[in-house]
Amino acid sequence: MTLHRFNGMAIPRTIISGPGCRSQIPVELERIGARRVVVVCGAGLKANTPFIDELTAALGQKLAGLFDRLEPNAPVASIKQMVDQVAPLSPDAVISIGGGVAHDVAKAIAVMVPSGRSVVDFVSRFEPPSTFHSVDVDVEPLPVFTVPSTFSAADVVGGGAVTDTQRGEKLIFVHPKLTPLAVFLDGEVIATTPRPILAASGMNAVHHCLEAFYSKGAQPITDAFAVSALRSLLRVLPAFAQSLSGPSIETCQTAIDAASMSGLTYANSWLGIGHSVCHSLGGRYGLSHGAANSVMVLHSLRFNLEAARDRLAEIARATGIASEGDTDPSRMLIAEVERLADRLGTPRTLSAIGLPAGQFARIAQDVLADPQTYWNPRPVTQTEIVAWLQSAW
Repeated sequence: MTLHRFNGMAIPRTIISGPGCRSQIPVELERIGARRVVVVCGAGLKANTPFIDELTAALGQKLAGLFDRLEPNAPVASIKQMVDQVAPLSPDAVISIGGGVAHDVAKAIAVMVPSGRSVVDFVSRFEPPSTFHSVDVDVEPLPVFTVPSTFSAADVVGGGAVTDTQRGEKLIFVHPKLTPLAVFLDGEVIATTPRPILAASGMNAVHHCLEAFYSKGAQPITDAFAVSALRSLLRVLPAFAQSLSGPSIETCQTAIDAASMSGLTYANSWLGIGHSVCHSLGGRYGLSHGAANSVMVLHSLRFNLEAARDRLAEIARATGIASEGDTDPSRMLIAEVERLADRLGTPRTLSAIGLPAGQFARIAQDVLADPQTYWNPRPVTQTEIVAWLQSAW
C-alpha cells in the first residue's frame, strides 16, 4: 500500500464562514494580541464597496497602513516597493481583502518583513525529469488574515505566486508557515464582485479540485476536500451565469465556502500541469489567472485522461456525476465540466483570452520549470506540451 503523510500544517487555524463574518476581524486580532495592522486590498474594491472603509473604521488605532495599489500578477518589484513602505511601520499582522493577488501580496509581505529578504528567496522549482526543489522558511512570518472577494482560494493556501516581470516568469512560493492564520468567508463580499470574474475564478476552483485529486500528492484527506468542494461547485456555480438574475447571498456563501475548500485540497496535495500553463500565461503575458484556468481546465482533463482515468472515474462517482454501472465515468466528468463552462460562458481557447500566436515553445519551457509540473500524473516532454498548447489555442 502507498504510504501517506499528512502534516495538517497547511490549514488555517481559524476559518469563519457566513454573511457579515468580516465583523469578527477585530475580535480575532485581539485574540492574537495584534496592535499594528496593515491592510492590503485592490483599488477597485476600495472605490466600489463599503468594505475597506468599514474595516479601517473597525481597526481604529490598530491601522498602521493601507495599501490599495496592487498590480496584476503581483510583480516582484512592486512588492519590494510596498515592503519598503510597510517595514518601517513595524506591523504585527497583515489583512488582505480581495482576489488572489491581494492574498499573495499579503503573504509575500508577511515573510519579507521579518526576514529582510526578497520573496524570490523562498520560491520552489522543478528540474525535469523528476527533481523538486523546495525552500524552507527559516523565520516566523507575520500572521495573515484574509477576506476573499473571488473564488481563487488564495485566501486559504500557504503561499502564492509573484512575477519576475524582467524575465517574464511566475514564481511560486509555498510553505506551511505562510498559511493564513484566520480566514473570513463572507458571502456579502462575494456578492459585490462582477459575475464574469466570479465565473472565471469558479472554473479555477473546479480546476483545483480535479488537478489536486489526480496529483501525485493526493491522499485520502485531500480527496475528501476535493470531492466535497467539487460537488458543491458544480451545483451552485451555474447561478453566476450572466444570463441569470444575480445569485442570492446564500448562494454566494455556499460558493465561497466550496471554493476555499478547493484551496484546502491543493494546499496539501499540489496541482498539475494545467496550473503550470496558467502561471506562464500570467507571468509572461499578463493574462488573468482566472481566465487562463477557465480555458485550461478542460484541456488539462483531456491531456491527462489516460494517465488519470481511474482517478477521474473515482471522483465522478463520488460526486454523483456517474454511477457504478457507467462504462466511462471519466468522460462523463469531462462532459459535466464542459456543460458548466457552457452555462457560465467562460472562454475555451487561449486565443480567446488574448494569447498571441506562436508562443508555445516559450510557454513549454516555463511549464517544465514550474513546480506544479512535478506533481502531474503524466510525465511530459517539451514536444508534447507544444502540441497540447497548439490544440488549446
